[in-house]
Amino acid sequence: MASTDVTTGTASPPRYALILAGALLVVELGVIGTIFKHSIRFTCLDNWPQWACAGASGMLVALYCVLGALVLFATLRPNSLRTLFQVAGARNWPLAVNVLGAAVCLVPVLFVKDGAGLYVMPLSFGFWFLGMVLLLSGLSLYLAPLPRWSRFIREEGGTLAPIVIAGACLPSFATLIRPLWQLDTIAGTTFTLVSWSVEWLGYDLYTDVTRKVIGQDPFYIDVAPQCSGIEGIVLVSLFITIYLALFRKDLRFPRALLLYPVGILTSAFFNVLRIAILLIIGLEGNPELAVGGFHSHAGWLMFTLVALGIVALAKTIPWLQRVPVTGPQTGPKAVRPPLPFLQDPVVAQILPFAIFMLSALPAQAFSQSPGVVYPLRVVAMIAAVALFWQLYLRLPWRVDPAALWVGAAVGAMWIAIPVDSTDATPPYGALTGGMLVAWFVLRGAGTVLLVPLIEELFFRGYLETRLRHGEGLIWKLGAALVTAGLFAALHSRWIEAFVASLLFSWAAHRNGGRLVDAILAHAVANAIVFGFAVATGNLAVI
Repeated sequence: MASTDVTTGTASPPRYALILAGALLVVELGVIGTIFKHSIRFTCLDNWPQWACAGASGMLVALYCVLGALVLFATLRPNSLRTLFQVAGARNWPLAVNVLGAAVCLVPVLFVKDGAGLYVMPLSFGFWFLGMVLLLSGLSLYLAPLPRWSRFIREEGGTLAPIVIAGACLPSFATLIRPLWQLDTIAGTTFTLVSWSVEWLGYDLYTDVTRKVIGQDPFYIDVAPQCSGIEGIVLVSLFITIYLALFRKDLRFPRALLLYPVGILTSAFFNVLRIAILLIIGLEGNPELAVGGFHSHAGWLMFTLVALGIVALAKTIPWLQRVPVTGPQTGPKAVRPPLPFLQDPVVAQILPFAIFMLSALPAQAFSQSPGVVYPLRVVAMIAAVALFWQLYLRLPWRVDPAALWVGAAVGAMWIAIPVDSTDATPPYGALTGGMLVAWFVLRGAGTVLLVPLIEELFFRGYLETRLRHGEGLIWKLGAALVTAGLFAALHSRWIEAFVASLLFSWAAHRNGGRLVDAILAHAVANAIVFGFAVATGNLAVI
């Protein structure tokens, strides 16, 4: 149910819907980009024309910048967006369109490979275009029905269209005006700072100042002008320009112009950090990961986030603002403010799951053995759970024997179905000694304690409840089946996960709706599976 904004008197959109839509978009784009970068054997320039490769890579980059531009628009027209999204999340069927779109985007995985020929190029672009249309349309309709979008575009189209177009063109424009900057100076400074920082960490590097080559046999990188971060510096400058133009009436000039040197220096700092990490990844034996993954879209995404971070920070500095922000209304007409973000039970069901899913992206992007860095994901989960710990303590915790039996049945089913582990690389990699013991402790804590809580809060506590629009058996069964399908999609052993999800749903709803029973059953099942995996050494069963 929508709350009411105390400063405007208008209804605020449901937070859970906005969080879910944002999390879905980030996860889906991250998964699509990661799969096409790391999960298929395909070298674009060896198979397709240069313009096609640049276009395929540029689509996601342009989308990042469009999303960044929309964030700027949201700060400019908050009341319009509040009105647009008043009924966000009222209908769930658009989420099916969104998921279908993500699946369509992944269809080219089936035929895009080295030597497939040029005929797959138009087919791939066709699937990507259709998939993106469905993906974005599904999220848009989930946030607002078509009539609201039509009214919103009629009222705000004149402002929105230039911002969207500018965002889409920003990457190309940043590249186009690159020659206007002193590239050699920037490249030289970047080269010097990267060399100093990596050598300070103890690496013995070969450096060629003339050719801007740095590294150690067999991995070297060339800090050429196009790799010096100039596109990021230009991108951040353009974002700041758009912000200054949109909010010129609210800012103090010439003070606001200080955002330019702050943005340029911040962008340059993070670019040095990015290249240093890239170099270290390559020196540690992961050259393909360094060049193919971390060096590609990570830079553009980082620069977009830097730009938005600077803009967000600028809005909090009174010294830069012309008119101070007034406080909320008081008096007899004042409306009760909405729940604080970290006290909202719906946010407590969604946000930890979003953080849990998002933590998988850097694990995939920065390591070829994501299992090794699983403890870092555990740290992220602990931080997410800690934010809402007081809310979780209020749940009616107690041990139900039926939940224990459900968990035992799921655990027995999971280990009874054989899993081939003959060629499996240990998920802990080359860790030994105390590091290996710590890995197992954190892996167990994540598997047995954190994952059951986070997944059940989202799937049974939020998603399945939202899908049940009635009390009849059909509604209950339909919601459980849809939830089970989505739950299974997150697991490699999807058949077992589908059955487990249905059993967890039964545990949650058998006694008048007790979410803690599903959490307990899930925890027992995971404990049995993890114990079996450790005892037998077959960690592939987890």
